[in-house]
Amino acid sequence: MNKKLLAVDMDGTLFNDDKTISKENLEAITKLLDAGHAFAFNTGRPNHALKEILSIYDEFKRDDVYILGHQGIIGTKMISDETLFSDCMDDKDAIEVISEVLRCGFTVVTFDASHIYTFNDNWFIESYKKLSGEQLVYLSNIDELKGKNITKLIAIDYDHPEALQAFKDDHAEVYDDRFESFFSHYAFLEYVKKGSGKGDGVKKLAARLNISISDVVAVGDERNDISMVEVAGVGVAMTNGREELKAVADYVTENDNNNAGVAEVIYKYFL
Repeated sequence: MNKKLLAVDMDGTLFNDDKTISKENLEAITKLLDAGHAFAFNTGRPNHALKEILSIYDEFKRDDVYILGHQGIIGTKMISDETLFSDCMDDKDAIEVISEVLRCGFTVVTFDASHIYTFNDNWFIESYKKLSGEQLVYLSNIDELKGKNITKLIAIDYDHPEALQAFKDDHAEVYDDRFESFFSHYAFLEYVKKGSGKGDGVKKLAARLNISISDVVAVGDERNDISMVEVAGVGVAMTNGREELKAVADYVTENDNNNAGVAEVIYKYFL
């Protein structure tokens, strides 16, 4: 039996809409691990924050469980604080984009390995905090980000998300050679270092585990999952996922995130 790797997104994929993991999904993941395969959470959430969220689930407190956090930028083991890899943005490049995002009137949150920072205090930020369940550090000067090893940034606009698409398009010529940009939510435009992201995180973890990329299955629902679904041997889109993701997937689940769609994938490709 070839050892395989399953990489899954969290919100809209493994999580139910109430941010819990179903009994069916937990049982299937346990069987996958018992069979000798590896499992990774591939998420935009910070590693430490996801680890805290998942601390209530004993099923993940074992070997061969990994977190690919910050959009696959930082890879860690679930049962230790060991960092397997990290690929941060250049300080000057990160500050350049953040400055431009703020100049154009958008709300911004930005991340290093341990903290989430913002310069804004508005209902967008309150909504983000409620959605993510994470605490933010408020900064008054962009120079405070120097030396922070920024992993990613998010431009936010709930009222006019089409303006975020326009920003992305208008700045493509300037930024596309240094950054990957994508939507992780209809109102969240994210930037990470060029060549990094969820797909790159999957490749790095698979190489570390000596697993062929052809033996990787990746599952997601949003546009930021496209890179991992494209790079995996089998790329899966949730039936509740974006049409752009379904268009590049090898398989679309019959069941959505509220009905154990990840368990469906495990039984189809692993057990």
